[in-house]
Amino acid sequence: MIPIDYLRASRKGREVRPRYLNDDKIASEVINMAKSAKTLGEFRNAVELISSDKKLVRGLAHVLEQLIEIEKIDSKLVTRTRLEVFKAASALGYPLTEEERERVFQTVAARLKMGVNEVKALFLKAYEENRLIVKAPDIQPKQLVEMYNLALIQALLFKSLYVKALLPNAPALLKGLIRAVKGLGLMYIVEINGGQLEFRFDGPVSALRQTERYGTRLAKLVPYITSAEKWEIEAQVKLGERIYVFKESGRTAPPLPKTPPHAEQFDSLVEQEFYKQVSKICHVEREPEALVVDGRVYIPDFKIGDLYVEIVGFWTPDYLKRKYEKITKVGKPLLVLVSEELAMATWKQLMPNVVVFKDRPRLSDVFKYIKPYCVNHR
Repeated sequence: MIPIDYLRASRKGREVRPRYLNDDKIASEVINMAKSAKTLGEFRNAVELISSDKKLVRGLAHVLEQLIEIEKIDSKLVTRTRLEVFKAASALGYPLTEEERERVFQTVAARLKMGVNEVKALFLKAYEENRLIVKAPDIQPKQLVEMYNLALIQALLFKSLYVKALLPNAPALLKGLIRAVKGLGLMYIVEINGGQLEFRFDGPVSALRQTERYGTRLAKLVPYITSAEKWEIEAQVKLGERIYVFKESGRTAPPLPKTPPHAEQFDSLVEQEFYKQVSKICHVEREPEALVVDGRVYIPDFKIGDLYVEIVGFWTPDYLKRKYEKITKVGKPLLVLVSEELAMATWKQLMPNVVVFKDRPRLSDVFKYIKPYCVNHR
């Protein structure tokens, strides 16, 4: 992402659109500056000379900086050294000449049992721009342009009042998205729209001012959305005193990084073993299409015919009750497998279609439940 100050956008009526970068020439120059610079500050100063469009070069540099490896410092030692320098300067009087400043560093060097040059270096390392570039990023100009254009969309959403996203019902993608939503503490509702899922993410916006922190969180979802095969975004954003509408899609956007979140095939060995056993006699879908219940996404673990299967570890009666209520609202048959060892209830309180297992679910325990739905039943 880039700071809102680096956002380049075009406004037309009530609509706003990022000013995407299409030419990778400037991106190539920025990369070369990073490779030749010794410190972060030297790199930042060098890119300022590339173009008169300061927002553009600063934005590109900011994106590239996230990939630059800079030297690691001992922050405690740096802090201690600076405090000692300030204490010595105060004791010796404010140093006005080069000789007086040198005396301050010599005093601190003797006190800390270091070389004078080492003290001077540590004193400067408190400022990020003084740190050495250990390794410049190995990236092509085209890749930097794609990352920059993605960052423009994110910056625009820093000021979002709401974001709507239309995505395909693809469980692997949605699983990563929902985990990110929960981790960021976002609020959302979702509906089925023409076979796709339409998400609406809302922020705590008052009539007087917008909470920018929430807009930043929304912006972090953009890579999850744009990694989908098909996607559309619509948002209201507040720039200055005006509210604009931003619309973008996979059809109209320039090339963007395609980095879909990695999803493990199975969440646990229990799930893996269940799949291995049942797939010998039935066709089993792993994480089938997502279901929408009460404006929330629910992705069952498995699907056998029309039967959804959920494997539960830690559970309580209230948890199972909520799970059942959620699924019955969409009228889908459900089989819940619960761990005996992680139960926080007596088994007398279990509802129909709940199977308790000790180490792992056994085929003999679940066969009568899955038999009516088993497509390849022999």
